[in-house]
Amino acid sequence: MGYLHRVVEGLKANAGGEALVSADRRLTGAETLEEIHRTARALAAQGLRPGDGVVTLHGNGVEAVVLRIAVQLLGCRYAGLRPVFATREKANFLAEAEAAAFVYQPDMADEAAELLREVPTPRVLSLGPAPLGEDLVALAGAQSAEPVEFTADERAATAVGFTGGTTGRAKGVCRAPFDLEACLDASLTIFGEGPWRFLVCIPIADLGGEMAEWTLAAGGTVVLREDFEPADILATIGAERTTHVFCAPGWVYQLAEHPALADADLSSLTQIPYGGAPSTPARIADALEKLGRPLLVHCYGSQEGGWMTWLSAEDHVRADRYLLNSVGKALPGTEIAIRDQDGADLPVGTVGEVCVRSTMLMRGYWRLPELTAKTVRDGWLHTGDLGRLDTEGYLYLVDRAKDVIIVEAYNVYSQEVEHVLTGHPDVRYAAVVGVPDHDTTEAVYAAVVPAEGVGEIDVDELRALVRTTLGPVHEPKHLDVVDTIPTTPRGKPDKSALRTRWRAAQRA
Repeated sequence: MGYLHRVVEGLKANAGGEALVSADRRLTGAETLEEIHRTARALAAQGLRPGDGVVTLHGNGVEAVVLRIAVQLLGCRYAGLRPVFATREKANFLAEAEAAAFVYQPDMADEAAELLREVPTPRVLSLGPAPLGEDLVALAGAQSAEPVEFTADERAATAVGFTGGTTGRAKGVCRAPFDLEACLDASLTIFGEGPWRFLVCIPIADLGGEMAEWTLAAGGTVVLREDFEPADILATIGAERTTHVFCAPGWVYQLAEHPALADADLSSLTQIPYGGAPSTPARIADALEKLGRPLLVHCYGSQEGGWMTWLSAEDHVRADRYLLNSVGKALPGTEIAIRDQDGADLPVGTVGEVCVRSTMLMRGYWRLPELTAKTVRDGWLHTGDLGRLDTEGYLYLVDRAKDVIIVEAYNVYSQEVEHVLTGHPDVRYAAVVGVPDHDTTEAVYAAVVPAEGVGEIDVDELRALVRTTLGPVHEPKHLDVVDTIPTTPRGKPDKSALRTRWRAAQRA
């Protein structure tokens, strides 16, 4: 049918029901569809044509979802600037995206002005009255709501998302309706057949926008929140009767450990999908107990590869719980291979690079053809993640390829050490990196955050736990107890910042 057509048809199917819900607005499917068509016509009246780039700066309002879909419906290229990125980083993206138009939210006018001073853009529009540019909402209100048909190439990029920057400077990942439709189909496998009432609190400029589109395509309702605050999320689930809420692993822990959980009404909730960063098996097991029902589903994916594997709710409660160390099995239509550095397939149980093939793969990196050719070879995405498959086809991740620690010629995988450390009841979070060492080339450095209510941590006991569980080369030579672990804008442990912190401590 085509991706945008399915979004439109989903809104038609839900014409009289709620489609978009925010703190201050509620739109039916029919009203949402009218606003999308009016906005698309207003953008076209500004001279925008298929292939043009539209860079946006907004939060998680109803207008942001409408804008995102309208831009793609025109065949233009949507590129959202995530709120969590620094202004300097956003300016880089704005310059690289070759924007024909810049659209911003009025309460972000100061930052918009700063960006535009650095990167002048041909057309400037705002999502409401604002001091810069024309009011796109007002322009759309004067347009007809007659349907705008998607006529662009299904394999041409209509969205560019920026990676989290865990392997260096963030890159633009090009997405087209063809692969977005495959992601929609995978989501129906993971989340179940719609309609859903999906609580979206991750940025619409990022994965949150795709989740909103998938929910609308499934005939459901998108409940929008600007960010994640556990008490508010728990209250919203009950008040809005939401069925799904996607979380980072850390958010799962916060929900499960929040005092408001005891009185929260979660009866409408059917699933809490989580992913986007490494999870801690011990804490996921604890969350399962506290939530009281098998609600958790782990999703492993990336902007480059879409959804790749999933660990179902049933997998989470298997008797031995060992599968909590896994990110699950390949989704239908997805192939997973474990390969060595020469591209040869490795036997079951052997650690190598995780390679993926599916129709969900990206179109390529924006304006980076050489990196694209290096990353996607013969139809296979080389993820840069290291992992192994078991005899049942479950995938276990052990590290990023660039983060493997070489101690006395032995490979130490940071995630394995982190899992042992966080399995200790005194440890809440742990992050492990390799640091230079005169005797062994590299040494293991671990930073741990104490569990709530824990005073002093016995670091010698933690070292001994790692040594006896994994072996002497895995034992952290340096282990610090810290208040927080630095994270990237997408909430993953920032291992570059952790190494910088360690070097600063050595100089002190």
